[in-house]
Amino acid sequence: GTSWIAQANKTSKLQTELGTYHLQFDEENPVPKNMPTWPNRDELLQHFHEVSEEYGLYPYIRLNTDVKLIDVVGKDSRDGPLTFHIEETDGQYRGVEAPEPTGRGVEELKGCAAFYYPGNLTVPKRQEYPGEEKFEGPVYYALHDQFDYNQTTNKHVVICGHGAFGVENVRTCCEFSAHRIYLLCRRKNLCCPRMVSWLANQAVQPCTAAMFLDGLAVAYKILGPEWDPWAYHSVQANQARTQATIVQKSRFGIGDVYYLAVYMGRCEVVVDDVKRVSERTLHLTSGRKLQADVILKVFGFVGDWEVDRLLNIKEMTGYWANGDNRRYTASEGPGVSASNFASTSLSPGAISWVENGTHMMVFPGDWRKLRESLMLPIHKAEREIDRPAYVIEARAATSIGMVIPAFAPEIGERGNAVYTWLKRDRQLKCHPLETFFKEAEDEWFAYGRKWKEEDPTLKDP
Repeated sequence: GTSWIAQANKTSKLQTELGTYHLQFDEENPVPKNMPTWPNRDELLQHFHEVSEEYGLYPYIRLNTDVKLIDVVGKDSRDGPLTFHIEETDGQYRGVEAPEPTGRGVEELKGCAAFYYPGNLTVPKRQEYPGEEKFEGPVYYALHDQFDYNQTTNKHVVICGHGAFGVENVRTCCEFSAHRIYLLCRRKNLCCPRMVSWLANQAVQPCTAAMFLDGLAVAYKILGPEWDPWAYHSVQANQARTQATIVQKSRFGIGDVYYLAVYMGRCEVVVDDVKRVSERTLHLTSGRKLQADVILKVFGFVGDWEVDRLLNIKEMTGYWANGDNRRYTASEGPGVSASNFASTSLSPGAISWVENGTHMMVFPGDWRKLRESLMLPIHKAEREIDRPAYVIEARAATSIGMVIPAFAPEIGERGNAVYTWLKRDRQLKCHPLETFFKEAEDEWFAYGRKWKEEDPTLKDP
C-alpha cells in the first residue's frame, strides 16, 4: 500500500473508476457497496481493511514487518525453500522512509517463494531549482500530506510536472479555490477524460489507440485547435488517423477537471522550463516570468533499488528474478506504450499478475518450458536513468503478457473466458452508462459553477 499510505495526500482521489479498482476483483466475489465512484485515500484504505477482515486474510498476514534479507539456494523451486530474515517495525510511515525497527531482533522464516508487489509509485523524483531558497513562499513536493493546500486559496500556484499526479494537483488546487494555476512542463502529456476511461474499462475487446484518441479529441476540442491530441509528441499515427500507437513516459492523468480548468481560464499549461527562481518569481528559459505564491513539485516517481537488492536481482526474466520461479515481482510499468487499451485501471492487471506467479510455482513444469523457450524479455538495471531491473517498461510488459499464455494454456483460457468479461461485468455493475454519465456531468457543472462564483471573469462552464 505504499502509494496510498506513503505517497497520497488526504485530498488524493482515485482517478480511474472503482469498478476496476477494488480488492475483491474476482468472478466469485461481489462488487463493493456504499463507495463513491472516485473514492479518496482514506476511503480506499478503509476498503482495503474491511475486505481483508471480511475475507479472513488477517490471520495469514504479518503486518509491520520488514524483510531484511532473503537467502537463496539454487536456481528454482527444485532446490528448496527460501530463508527470510525478518524484523518487526513500529509501523509508522514517514514519507518514503521505511518504518523504524522495534529493536526486538531479527528472526528467520522459511518460505517456498517470494511474491513481491512493490508498486511503481515508490520514490519521488526530486529536482532543486537555482535560487529556490529566495522564493519566500511555500515550495513543496506535493506528497504525503507535507503541504497544507489551504495555502493555495486565492493564490497563484505553479505546479511543476504534467504527469498523472500533476493533473491530480490541478483538481486539488481548484477545490481549495486557488486563484490561478500554472501547470509547468517541458512538454504536454496526454490526459484522459472520464468517459474514455469508462469506455476502456467496460470493453470486452481492447479499444484501439485510434478509437481512444478520437474519444480524447472530443474533450480537447473545447480547448482549441492547437490541442489536437493526434498531434501530440506521444502519438505515432498513419495519415488517415485510422491506426495509432501512444508512447509517453507518463501514465494518463484521468479526469475532466483538467479540461474544465484550462477551458474556463483557471489553469494555464505552460510548456517551458525553469532557469532560476527569485522572490515570488519563476524565470523561465523562454524569458517569461511567472509570478507565483506557491510552487508544488510533482515530477513523477522512480523505482526502489531496495527491491533489486532484496531479491538479489542480476536480471529479470519476464517478472522473475534471475529466472527463478520462487522470486516473482510485478508492478505497473512506467509510462504508456500501446496500440490497444484494455483498461486504465489496476485490478484487471493485478489479478493476472497474481495468478501468473502462483501458476508457475504450482506447475513448475510450465515454468521450465517458459524459461527455456528464451521468449521472455530480459531486463537488467539501468543506472544511467535510475531504473532498477524490476521496473519493466510498458512495451516489455505487453510482450510478457503475450508469451506466458503460450506455455500455460490455463492462463490463456482464463484471460479469454474470464478476465475480459469480469472487467466488463464489474465495471457496469458499479457504473451503468447513464448513471456514470450523469455523475460526470454533475461534477463538471458543480466545479464550473463554483469557480464562476469565485471569479466572474472566467468563462461559463
